[in-house]
Amino acid sequence: MKRRGYSYMGGESPAPAPSSGGEMKRPPKTHLDVPRTTSSIVGDDTRGGGPPAAPDPYADHDDRFNYALLLALYTLQGIPMGLSASIPFLIQQRVQMLAHHAGAAAATAADAASHAAGSHAHSLAELTKTAYNAQAIFALCSWPFSLKLLWAPIVDACFSKRFGRRKSWLVPIQLIAGALMVGGSDYVEQELGLDNAAAAVEGANSMDVQGVTFFFFTLYFLMATQDIAVDGWALTMLSKKNRGKGPICNSIGQNIGYFLSYVGFLALNDPESSENLWRPLLRLPSKPGVGLVSLGGFVRFMGTFMLVITVLVGLFKREIDMSIEGGDCMTVGACYGNGGTAGNTDLETLLPKKQREEEDDDEDHEIDAYEIGIMETYHRLWAVVKLPAVQSLILILLTYRLPCALSDNVKFLKAVEFGLSKQTTALLSPTIILPLGILVPIIGTKIWHGSPLKQFMFAYKFRVTCVALVDVLMLLATRSFLGDSGSILGWGHGASRLLFWALLIASTAFQAIVHSLQFNSQMTFFAHRVDPAIGGSYMTLLNTFANLGGTWPSSVIMWLIGQYTVAPDCKMGDDGAEVCTGGRDAYFPLQMALSALGCLWIFFMGKRVMHIAELPDDAWRTHIGEEEEDELQEIKKGGKHA
Repeated sequence: MKRRGYSYMGGESPAPAPSSGGEMKRPPKTHLDVPRTTSSIVGDDTRGGGPPAAPDPYADHDDRFNYALLLALYTLQGIPMGLSASIPFLIQQRVQMLAHHAGAAAATAADAASHAAGSHAHSLAELTKTAYNAQAIFALCSWPFSLKLLWAPIVDACFSKRFGRRKSWLVPIQLIAGALMVGGSDYVEQELGLDNAAAAVEGANSMDVQGVTFFFFTLYFLMATQDIAVDGWALTMLSKKNRGKGPICNSIGQNIGYFLSYVGFLALNDPESSENLWRPLLRLPSKPGVGLVSLGGFVRFMGTFMLVITVLVGLFKREIDMSIEGGDCMTVGACYGNGGTAGNTDLETLLPKKQREEEDDDEDHEIDAYEIGIMETYHRLWAVVKLPAVQSLILILLTYRLPCALSDNVKFLKAVEFGLSKQTTALLSPTIILPLGILVPIIGTKIWHGSPLKQFMFAYKFRVTCVALVDVLMLLATRSFLGDSGSILGWGHGASRLLFWALLIASTAFQAIVHSLQFNSQMTFFAHRVDPAIGGSYMTLLNTFANLGGTWPSSVIMWLIGQYTVAPDCKMGDDGAEVCTGGRDAYFPLQMALSALGCLWIFFMGKRVMHIAELPDDAWRTHIGEEEEDELQEIKKGGKHA
């Protein structure tokens, strides 16, 4: 059977030695699979002179251009994620603004001071509960990544052969997403009340984020569809020996896109850093109290960036899919239409006869929705779900993120509530999180090479114990140091400041390390366990449950924080200062409960994790349709020999 390959407009490819090893049931394969990227053959003229030189079937090719392309595509994918990650901070900012307004109104009321203070306490309690309920609603915007399996077979089966199997979805989806960001940028700012402070105060208690949630839900839907296409492309774009590096491109690319939009916006939107750093640096006129960029302007800029990259990919990246028969200019060399033979010479016809037969016997050929139909694809995916190994993996993916939900979703929001500035939060990402997000997957692969689930469990044990403890200490230090006391445990200002920054950096770094280790190990395990016969859909199935495992705890934990947080009782003292007593912060008791739950998860589920790590490849395969495929292969071979 023909293998699919992709070409880039680049130079020649150097390359790998043939693999050697134990016995195989089928003839050994080489990476002329096809080389998956082929450029030196494109444009060969077979109509004049002698036949072109046959490519060396044992020659490797250079995947560096493909790495760069995958990084760019995954970077685009991370942009809406980063923008959506900044919205909770803006909601928190709006809560602080409204609370300040309510306090000022209460302090200047003509009524008795006690009556005014009681009203303020009541409004603050209601505002806090409303804010976390709004956060719980907005957390729903990322659900499309958890549901993309529902339409993944359609993306695999429906496409234009002339334009390219993956580009048929990739290019229009990214164009729509970029246009939506450009056209809807002002809408997002208006819905959050960031363009008019007075209007925001008037609608204080409503905290309506449904419109913004729907906007980002749509962006996530588009990026989830793009992710299906890119994941499928990555499986065939890279050579087999480099296929395991696809998850690294995924991790690094998403981190870059995420931090470009998340950190970039928070840093440039912060009024203090804009006034003290960016405007003097860029020699811009002073505008106190106003950020360098607005949310609407930044969303518009990132949308324009996505449009430009998409146009470049659409124009200059050629996709050559060897698995799609019928010409349509999807073969290597000139194409004269479906019926032409003079120029419709693909790479298979350039291979020696023996090599063609070996390629026909390739057991890693991917059978997908295009070849077997959409309904059959769903049938095979259901068969995958019924595999005991996959059911164990699904149970792991759906449960392991709950004990980490506070660190993942609430920690920095709580720190901002305690007085940490958006500027500081923004600086932590490029200085700590981004470098670790890039380096940790590479280092982790070298340390735990061939044992991704050992890497996973090491990171998880550290995550639910040490990281949770450091997070609690960091928040307590933040509340003390940035609060009224200005010190930690009665220490001097210098010592308190040093301890505060040490805990803040440690909390940020530890979370970045364990997250990167677990994400990379998870993606690597998926890539090495999927059944190659339905590789793209199989990967989407596993990623769907992985994303769902991180999505549902987010809304649940936000709701729990809102329900169990009790605002303090604030009254005006004799000196006119506000005095607050009582109250309950739900974060700390919930963290204790979740850490205990995480230890129980390790005790009961840790053995299951290591069990599936030891399962053979056959435990992850359904073997559906293999008899029919073998018969088809025999028929094809018989026809060729005849």
